[in-house]
Amino acid sequence: MMTLQMWTATLARARTAWEEQSEGLDGPRKNLAQADPALLGPAVQGAADAFLTTWEQRVLALRDRASGHADALAQTMYDLLLTDQESVQATQGLLLWEDRDTQPVEAVGP
Repeated sequence: MMTLQMWTATLARARTAWEEQSEGLDGPRKNLAQADPALLGPAVQGAADAFLTTWEQRVLALRDRASGHADALAQTMYDLLLTDQESVQATQGLLLWEDRDTQPVEAVGP
């Protein structure tokens, strides 16, 4: 019997990568928020402010999207674990009485 546990390592790596992307975008977003367009002078202050605001919002959206992907992968891992446990229990219920406590071989992801 094969279980879904083989996905765990692969999903965990992908989740970590998305979390790192999210964290990596937080620094640039803070830098954009802290930049002072007034230092550029009144002639370009308005344009600089619009530029900084636009890019801060874009980076924030990308950060939140990456974080959302990490959360979705975490939920998927949890859902697969529950599905896997339910599948094992259902299969064990069909086995001969003396084999009902037999555990499946745990597959490890690539």
